[in-house]
Amino acid sequence: MSRRRLAAVTALTLLPGAALAGTARADSAAEIVVGTCQAYQISNVGTLDACGSEPLDALFTGLTEYVPGTSRARYAVATSITTKDNRVYHVTLRKGWKFHDGTEVKARNFVEAWNQTAATKTDSSFLFGEIEGYGKRKMSGLKVTGDHTFTITLSAPLGVFVKRLSMSAFSPLPDSTLKNPASFEKKPVGNGPYRVVSWSPSSESVVERSDDYPGAKPAVERIVYRAYRDEDVLYADLRSGDVDFTTLIPSTKLATFKKDLDGRVISRPGHVNQVITFPAKVAANTDFRKAISMAIDRERITREVFGGGRVPARSFVPPTAEGSRRDPCGQVCAYNPNKARKYLTKALASGFRPPAVLPLYYNADSAHADWVKPVAASVNKTLGGKVKVVPKPIRTFYEFREAVTGGRLDGMFRVGWQLDFPHIQNVLAPMYGSDGVSNDGGYRNPRFDALLRAADRQRSSAKAIKLYQQAEALLVRDLPAIPLWDYGQLAGFSERIAKAGLTPTGWLDPMTVRLA
Repeated sequence: MSRRRLAAVTALTLLPGAALAGTARADSAAEIVVGTCQAYQISNVGTLDACGSEPLDALFTGLTEYVPGTSRARYAVATSITTKDNRVYHVTLRKGWKFHDGTEVKARNFVEAWNQTAATKTDSSFLFGEIEGYGKRKMSGLKVTGDHTFTITLSAPLGVFVKRLSMSAFSPLPDSTLKNPASFEKKPVGNGPYRVVSWSPSSESVVERSDDYPGAKPAVERIVYRAYRDEDVLYADLRSGDVDFTTLIPSTKLATFKKDLDGRVISRPGHVNQVITFPAKVAANTDFRKAISMAIDRERITREVFGGGRVPARSFVPPTAEGSRRDPCGQVCAYNPNKARKYLTKALASGFRPPAVLPLYYNADSAHADWVKPVAASVNKTLGGKVKVVPKPIRTFYEFREAVTGGRLDGMFRVGWQLDFPHIQNVLAPMYGSDGVSNDGGYRNPRFDALLRAADRQRSSAKAIKLYQQAEALLVRDLPAIPLWDYGQLAGFSERIAKAGLTPTGWLDPMTVRLA
């Protein structure tokens, strides 16, 4: 989990190589062309590759679906999902929902698909990790109880589990795919609002509206997902009208793209954040860590380095997550040179002695040096040379993560987190829980863990979120990591589109598109 999600935020640079040749658009009033990046192998619904798996959201519908424009979910194929203890869930399906091959969606199509996705160890296998029997070919926590009913039993109570079910990894698969999984790569058969016409994620895939779809009908009849290797060529095709929509805005165009596209843009805070983490053995003084945080001029760095493509973080939780708040971090995450120096003085007065050199580690195979150096300079200047932060590159992301997880770093290090599903729990538990799979800094707080467990058991979503928010308040107090900024979600569209929205993961939501 941690490596895929942490790796994802390092891949936001331009893709090398020549672009695929531009393809003349079809003359269809109800067709749009979506520009994407080239995909890796799309082997099943569990593939979460940012390049290529975008069409899966259009092809499949799960038990629940995200309400367009929000991070909230509503029933889709399910008519009810009930529980008395947040551990055993009883699922009832709508009758008559069909796959695109005409076969009915039944309980076994969910259960067997989940077993298959979890067992194949794809990007999203970890999402099934709380189900009893995870790691075995058939999870004991999944039981078919009728044609349209099944139960899910978790190894421990987890109310937020149902928040994951709108993700494509939890989609059902038809009998034909379950019997022959390799057929998915050639032509996926889904149950969503669109069906496959042609399938080639590395070049061009075409989907068309399924008129038999029992859910809400999208306005667009046909979508062409066209893959590019060069974002500059893709951007040129967007400006010329050969492409109607893309989320891949070249970094060199950030300053001008709103003007270039005459305001036909989407710009919003995203689901990825960047933090600086302290290992437990380094900088073991809260006041010192607060001094570092308040010495970072986030506003200037995001403006000068990212051209406004990042938003200074005021929270440990990306703003697209359910349960996120506007400014729980308060002054601790705000640039304040005077208070930064006061916190440093307080730390020194307590007997704490910072290291002569405080490294800030990052992987050098992405563009992180562009911001790591200004962060170090901001801290050093603000604290008057009493602290010397030194950027320390590690050659590759793999080597960097090996050093982090092996506990071999003697200084701070960067961590990026991409939400697996849009909920506050998906940040707090994996990154800061004592047994969190991505708790790289080794943060330990029994009260924090107790709040997470209480929230996991809480059947009221609103009450659970309040408990998660109390846990985040402890992070602000203890500051085991420093929130820096949230990645923005950007998109541009052509004159043919009057309105469009993004999914919680930042892709085009076909259900929101309205043509001009």
